[in-house]
Amino acid sequence: MKRRNDLRVLPTTRTIRYGVLLFLLIPNIYGADDNESWTSIGFEKKLPYKLKLEFEQELRLKDQISTFKQTFSDISLSYKVFDGLRIQIPYRYIVYKDKIKQRLSFSGSYRYSFKPVDLKYRIKFQRTYEDKESTDDLIRKKFSVEYKLGKKVEPYISGELFHPYNGEPKQLDEYRISFGLTVDIMKKNSIKIFYIFKKEDLAYCPLEVNVFGLAYSFNW
Repeated sequence: MKRRNDLRVLPTTRTIRYGVLLFLLIPNIYGADDNESWTSIGFEKKLPYKLKLEFEQELRLKDQISTFKQTFSDISLSYKVFDGLRIQIPYRYIVYKDKIKQRLSFSGSYRYSFKPVDLKYRIKFQRTYEDKESTDDLIRKKFSVEYKLGKKVEPYISGELFHPYNGEPKQLDEYRISFGLTVDIMKKNSIKIFYIFKKEDLAYCPLEVNVFGLAYSFNW
């Protein structure tokens, strides 16, 4: 019995090692203009009437992970319409070194599962406010593939497109490609290690950025 348990643990251990190795090799694969780090802590709480409350606090560093870029507080309320379909209203308060922005969004997502694989599609409209500036409206479309590897490890890959709300249908403002691992570490606690390659400001001055992230979350 002990040997069987050891064999079950082995693939999970190997997966984590390979994930960390890829994580360290990314800077050599992409000759990006900058490297950033995103670290966050968050929680979620299920409420009556199919509602769910989520909160996240995040810190982002830029300039080769050496200087402050922004921090934000994000709170959202979502409603489960039926299995797989959820609508969500997030609000974000963003603090930069020299300015403050606020963002209000509305999104809908659908998840289709055929174990051990989950497919998820999300579309989001977001409006960002800044004093003495015009609002910035974007449509975001994200597709994710998640794979349940045992009971505690879930690797994933995703792609996301950003379109100006009032722009041409084919016009892109930004795109992101991401992969990572979500690992359950204790009851109702998890850590996500992830990498994002993003190309932003496509219409003006395209900038390629590597993002290395770590997120801790728990259910309350």
